[in-house]
Amino acid sequence: MKTIVRKFLGYFIFVDSLVIAFSLFMQGGWLLNTQIAFFCSLLITLATFVSYQKLVERRVEAGAYGEEKDVLKKYEDPHDLYDDEEEQEAQSEAEVKEHKKIGFRESFRNLTQSYKGALSPYRLGAYGVLFLTILALIRHEALEPIAFFVGLSIVPLSSLFLGNKGLK
Repeated sequence: MKTIVRKFLGYFIFVDSLVIAFSLFMQGGWLLNTQIAFFCSLLITLATFVSYQKLVERRVEAGAYGEEKDVLKKYEDPHDLYDDEEEQEAQSEAEVKEHKKIGFRESFRNLTQSYKGALSPYRLGAYGVLFLTILALIRHEALEPIAFFVGLSIVPLSSLFLGNKGLK
């Protein structure tokens, strides 16, 4: 896991160095805005990672995730569509409705359990830093919105690119 984080961080720094070179040509407040926004975006990403990591660790300690015999099968074929067994008989309407109710309850339960990761103090603090940074730049009349958004988008766009490319 740490090697993946290092690869992502290395890629973020590489892309940021390209943005720094571009910012030096643009002059003005571009360098300041892009680097502050990059730091805030990286802080938000790190806070999100830490908060969800702690959430998963707590759920594992509580026994929310049991030992599954075939974990890959659960994700590759969750509805047993490719089993060699005989086809199951068509379900009655009552069984389908009951299954939908259980699905709704399960998704609601997942929502109530995962809000702790979404509203963790780490993430809220990171977004607070972003908010205060924007206010400080506005107060000192140094905010350049395009440069700020360029810096803010380095981490998400790099993650999207690496995720689609497949990090080996």
